[in-house]
Amino acid sequence: MLKLYLLRHGRTQFNEDEIVQGWNDSPLTKEGIYQAECTGYGLKDTRFEKVYSGDAKRQIDTAKAFLRHNSFETQIITDYHFREMNYGKFQGGSYFDMLNPLYLELGEKYAGYEGLYRFYSDIQIADKIFTNDDTGQTEGIEKTWKRFSEGLEMIISENKKGNILISTSSMAIAITVHKLFPEKKQEGLVGNASITVISYDGEYHLEDYNNIEYRKIGENALFR
Repeated sequence: MLKLYLLRHGRTQFNEDEIVQGWNDSPLTKEGIYQAECTGYGLKDTRFEKVYSGDAKRQIDTAKAFLRHNSFETQIITDYHFREMNYGKFQGGSYFDMLNPLYLELGEKYAGYEGLYRFYSDIQIADKIFTNDDTGQTEGIEKTWKRFSEGLEMIISENKKGNILISTSSMAIAITVHKLFPEKKQEGLVGNASITVISYDGEYHLEDYNNIEYRKIGENALFR
């Protein structure tokens, strides 16, 4: 049995400043590093045969922080397949500029990402962002999934069993779960340093989704 542990990166400076990241990058904050370390502590006795990461520094640094408390030495393999969705013309701009058109459509006052989850899932938000990019640069759900699924197929071809960690980003995880398990209802943002577990035995099985309990174990053991 192969188990894929999808780890969302820790909190970043762009998260703090409400700036769209996508294929852009910003450093992990001190809190973001701590979050990744805590989740790693919560899984410190789990052996990972390999660790993959998207090629953004925030994803790589999350994997490094995660592994600081792991009992087993593992090399990090960086791969572009595990990048976040490309947000096209919105990258580097404000959440407000990207999301306010969705609020205007609803006739609601702007309330950031969190406010939108009263009306839409992550997948619906991604679809609307794709539609609203008149430059056609946004990857959207289908292109993001094509890229990410190629990465999963590569991992499956190279690893027949054991635990594999993939350090990636929130929308990439949400899209992957949506495509593999369309019946799964997704509510709210995929949390920083959360874990989603997908097993593979010829078919994909969702074992855990957006779980921050491992992070909480670390928070109870590691004091800043």
